[in-house]
Formats: sequence, structure tokens, C-alpha cells
Amino acid sequence: MESNHLLDIIRLIYNMQESITGNETILNNCTKPILGPTETLYNTRPIMFYLCNNNPLEIEYLNNGVTSTSNIFRIEGINNSCVTVRLLNNNEGTITSTNETATINMNCIAAIRCLSDINLTL
Repeated sequence: MESNHLLDIIRLIYNMQESITGNETILNNCTKPILGPTETLYNTRPIMFYLCNNNPLEIEYLNNGVTSTSNIFRIEGINNSCVTVRLLNNNEGTITSTNETATINMNCIAAIRCLSDINLTL
């Protein structure tokens, strides 16, 4: 079976979000083994997915009857090469959770970008 390194990183992020433990200060990147800095407990590492054409993946959803677009996500589950994500709303730099989820086929993703860890109200 061929390995998908992006999916391995997604699994790492998902496992950290599911079992939040002690914190220490480490460089901020996708494979940092903990969420957040030492003082605050974080529960989410927001990520962006990029398609093969180098464009970020964007998913439309209804937000209070208005069509909105999200390109920032929280990992909610993994099933083989598919990842279930929660769509996040970025309002002038403040990221909040939506009630919307989507499933992404990781075989269609060329790159991911990890954003700074946050404490998200779910």
C-alpha cells in the first residue's frame, strides 16, 4: 500500500486534537507534536488544503441564509483516504466554528498549510 504523507500529517493533527495533553514551546509547524504554547490549552490546528493547480480548496456553505465560503478547516475524522472537516469562518482574523462539515478525498490534495493553533468553541 502506497503511503500518503499528507494523510499521515492529518492523522497526527487529528490525534492531537482528540487527546489534548501537556504543552511545551516548540516551533510552529504542521508536525509540531502538541497544540499551542505552554500557558493556554488549545484544541485546534486550523489547516488549509491546496489543489494541484495551487489554489486553496474552498467550500461554500449557508451562514444564516447567506452563502459563505470557507478555506480554513478543522479535522473532525479520518476514514481511509477521506478526511471529514469542520468548516471554519475567518472574520477579519478571528476564526470561529461553523456547524457545517465536509468530506475531502486526500488523493485530490497537493499540499496543506497549517495555521497557528487556537482554542475553538465547538
